[in-house]
Amino acid sequence: MDREFLIEIMDINEKLAEAQSEAAMKEIESVVRAKQEELTDNVRRAFEQDDFEKAKEILTKMRYFSNVEEKIKLKKIPL
Repeated sequence: MDREFLIEIMDINEKLAEAQSEAAMKEIESVVRAKQEELTDNVRRAFEQDDFEKAKEILTKMRYFSNVEEKIKLKKIPL
């Protein structure tokens, strides 16, 4: 996993932890959703080109964003 990607995930997680408003949560959710869409397109292209190593790398990144999406859902649920 490249360093830049991990820093991006850490930054998103920090913003999520600090988010106090619905607007802040929606902004983070929008960013994550856009990244997931971009990665979905990229993984489709990788599979079409039989580049399975690239597809594996992209799927791993997608899992990180999926985990962030799950954290967003959990944060939206009041305890």
